[in-house]
Amino acid sequence: MPDLLAVLRDALADRYAVERELGRGGMATVFLAEDLKHRRPVAIKVLHPELAAAVGADRFLREIEIAARLQHPHILPLYDSGTAGGFLYYVMPFVEGESLRDRLEREKQLPLEDTLRIAGEVAGALAYAHSHGVVHRDIKPENVMLSGGTAVVTDFGIARAVTAAGDARQLTQTGTVIGTPAYMSPEQATGSAEIDGRSDQYSLACVVYEMLVGEPPFTGPTPQAVMARHSLDAVSPPSIVRASIPDAVEDALLRALGKTPADRFSTTALFAEALARPSAATGPLRRSTRPALTARRVPRMVLAGGAVVILALVLWLAKVVTSGGRGGSAATEGALDPRHVAVLYFEDLSKDSSLGYLTDGLTETLISQLAGVRSLEVISRNGVAPYRATDLPRDSIARLLRAGTLVQGSVETVGTRLRVTVRLVDGTSGSDIRRQSFELARADVLVLRDSLAREAARFLRERLGEEIRVREELAGTRSVEAWTTLLEAERLRKRAERLLQHDDAEGAFAALQRADTLLAAAERADSRWVAPVLLEGRMAQRRARALQAHPQAAGPWITLGLQH
Repeated sequence: MPDLLAVLRDALADRYAVERELGRGGMATVFLAEDLKHRRPVAIKVLHPELAAAVGADRFLREIEIAARLQHPHILPLYDSGTAGGFLYYVMPFVEGESLRDRLEREKQLPLEDTLRIAGEVAGALAYAHSHGVVHRDIKPENVMLSGGTAVVTDFGIARAVTAAGDARQLTQTGTVIGTPAYMSPEQATGSAEIDGRSDQYSLACVVYEMLVGEPPFTGPTPQAVMARHSLDAVSPPSIVRASIPDAVEDALLRALGKTPADRFSTTALFAEALARPSAATGPLRRSTRPALTARRVPRMVLAGGAVVILALVLWLAKVVTSGGRGGSAATEGALDPRHVAVLYFEDLSKDSSLGYLTDGLTETLISQLAGVRSLEVISRNGVAPYRATDLPRDSIARLLRAGTLVQGSVETVGTRLRVTVRLVDGTSGSDIRRQSFELARADVLVLRDSLAREAARFLRERLGEEIRVREELAGTRSVEAWTTLLEAERLRKRAERLLQHDDAEGAFAALQRADTLLAAAERADSRWVAPVLLEGRMAQRRARALQAHPQAAGPWITLGLQH
């Protein structure tokens, strides 16, 4: 490949004196140059070749014309665009100053006054662009320049031009992600075609959060993990880290960080107004009990896998239950204690009842994880098992279990995806407190399994003001096939136990044999995972005891042993 700097110098020699490379980003390489006609420094950004090939020159240049029409004091204008030596480029003013990223790396947290000023100026630029039908799609500290005491937004319309001009499949094949994971709205992270100004509002809220706290609201080991957390995780209130943040600022931030666009401000201008509203700073403890904020932070999620659903439910449930119990007695006279929790077995709503293994796995893992929260008293799986698929009213079940809070759930298929619905129920009245649905692809990798357990522990510890650790029920495997196959084997083991209780030894041993086959498949899917081997050992021990009680059923197993 020819030297890009040399190609640009030759191709643009009549208009620009290209001096040197300034840096490389996700979509372009930036060069410092001089505009020969106007004698002014400019920044020339050249799209990466693979991205330019996917986008196409004619369509990109047509789309970028829209961004070039934007004229606002806090928007860095587009001077020029075109092709040079086969490369797509666009030209912007060279800003003497620093980016917001540069300042954050130096100071980590900014003064509140500076934060609100920068947020207001960026919000004004966004509101203007949105009124002209342009969504930025890549608001981040790197795209906010600080010069002469003001903030200006760069690359306005570039992400839109690339998205509008390029074929989505081709862009995916190039590995190009439009946007930056740490600042992406949930709808942008999941590839939704319905992107409007409220997506930029969410990204700006992430930037404001970082200016106040020192890091974005969500971090993670991989870009995929970070993007999933935007859809999955509740936002830790910034006042936990910085108690001087005014209530109005925190309220505005948490609303702008709503998981669904409808829960945010209708315009970015309204978000800026809410940030600037005078208020006191009452600190995180009192705010943790405010019902309005609790309701806002209950997310509508798109999950990355089965174990991620479990961790999401842990976060959400522990937050709602424990925040409801603060600031007074655990329960009013005659009522059940809301910290006593019973997770009822989830219901399989699939048409062929084929998801029972998954409903059991979700239920039992959730019970195990919540049992690790010291401030909760969680009914064991054996305690709730008698109330599986019962017609008893929910408040009756709660009284029998002495549980002030019930968790009910269901799993069903929606096309090629799974939908998990969970209800948080007041045990005293039997009424729903919260209801949430989560959707996930069947084959999604459980990318957040390990990291989210740690994040859940951190969140609960901060919210309750005490040492709380959510027990990490790590499946010990990164193979979805191995994990789900083990769940199916475990369900067959339980069925065998029920059959033995009814003296159906033949049926029980047939179920155990099928479970053995599944465990062998789980071992093949992940040979380093010990859980299938441990379950095989438990089943072998149980089978031996059962054969002593039912010697007439030993024939098939003797035959099987002789074959080996």
